[in-house]
Amino acid sequence: MGDSPPPSGVWTPVALGALDVRSDDTAPGGPEVLLAPVVPGDAFCLVGDGAALWRRLVAQGSVHHANLSADERELIDRMRDLHIVDADPRHRWAVTHLPRPTLSSPTHELVYAVTARVAESHGIRCVFIKGPALKSQGLREREHSGDVDVWCDPDRWDDLAAALEPWGWTREPDPWRGTPVHHTATMTPARWGCEIDVHRRLPGLTRDDRDAFAALTARTSAVRYAGVEVRVPDVAAHAVLAAVHAVRPEIGAGPRSERASALATTMLAAAPTTLDSAVALGAVEVLRTEIAAVTQTPLPPRDGARPHDWEWRGRPDRLRAYWTALQTLPPMLRLRVGLRLIWPDDDVALASERRAGRPVTTAAAARRSRLTRGVREWLRRSSRR
Repeated sequence: MGDSPPPSGVWTPVALGALDVRSDDTAPGGPEVLLAPVVPGDAFCLVGDGAALWRRLVAQGSVHHANLSADERELIDRMRDLHIVDADPRHRWAVTHLPRPTLSSPTHELVYAVTARVAESHGIRCVFIKGPALKSQGLREREHSGDVDVWCDPDRWDDLAAALEPWGWTREPDPWRGTPVHHTATMTPARWGCEIDVHRRLPGLTRDDRDAFAALTARTSAVRYAGVEVRVPDVAAHAVLAAVHAVRPEIGAGPRSERASALATTMLAAAPTTLDSAVALGAVEVLRTEIAAVTQTPLPPRDGARPHDWEWRGRPDRLRAYWTALQTLPPMLRLRVGLRLIWPDDDVALASERRAGRPVTTAAAARRSRLTRGVREWLRRSSRR
C-alpha cells in the first residue's frame, strides 16, 4: 500500500490548524506538532519520525512520492488514514507554515482555528469576541477567558452549533431554545477541554441582531491562531463590546457596581473612536455614563430603544427573571416554555442539576430537585416582602 503513489505524484500536508509545540525541554518521544485533521476528529500530536516527516512536507509545500523512503511511505499511509496529508497539492486547507503557539494554551488556540474553519466550510460568517484578543489589543491584562466566544450570522447560529457537534462538542440543553430570549448556544467539549459559546448577539445592544452583526463585521481586524486567519473586532469595537459585557446585569446581583463601571470606563478609554463604535453597535444606551466620562462630548439623545436581555437579567431572583423573560414571548410560545421551565425535558433537568453541582442520577430526581429549589426561592423572597 505504501508503494502506491497518489495520482498527483505528491503528498501535501493538510490540517484545520497546526502548531509547532516543541520546547527546549521536549523529551524524545514528546509532543512536537499539535494539529487537527481535516475530517471530524480529535486533536492529536505527532512525535519523532512522523513529526519530522510532516514538518518536511510543510517546509517543502509537498513531497514527491518517489523521493520518500520505504519507511516514510509507510508513515505517509498512516497520515493519509489520519487525514493530515492529501494527494491534492491545491487542497483548501493545505498547511504552508507551522507556527509556534501565540497563546499560552496551544489547545485553546487550536480550537479557534477549528471553529473558524468549520464555520468557513459551511459558509457561516463569524467574528471571535472577547478572549485573548482583548489582551493583545491592550484592553485587559488577563489572556484567557476559559472558552472561545464566537459571534456568527444570527440566521446561522443554530447551523454553526450543529456543525461543531461532529468535531467533539455537544450543545447544552436549554429550555429557552427556539425562542428569542437566550443569546448563546453553549457547546460542551467531550475531549477538547475548551467550551465554545456560539453567540447570535451580545446582551445590552439595542440594535436588531442582524443589524448589530452587520455593524460588527464592518469593524474587524485579522489575527492568526494555529496558522488560520480569524476575524476579531477592531480595537474600538472590541472595547465597546467588552465594556457592555462588563456592566451587564446578573440575576440577583443588584445595581451596576462601581467596579464594573470603572472596568468598562478603563477599556473605553484605551480605544479610539469609542462613541462612533458605540453608536454603530447600539451600545450607547447601556454605556451612557461610561462613554460620557471618557469622551467628554455630548451623547445622542435617548431614542427609547431597549437593550436586549437587560430587563430580565436585572431581576432580583431567577423566578422573577424567568417571568419577565416569558412576557416577551407570544402567548402560545409563552405557555409552552413556561411548562418546560416548570417540568423540563430530561436533558434540561439533568443539565440544570449538573450545573448546580447536585449529584442526581435520574431525570425524575432532577426535576424534583429543581422544582423544590424554585419553591424555596419563591417562599424566601415572599417572606422578605
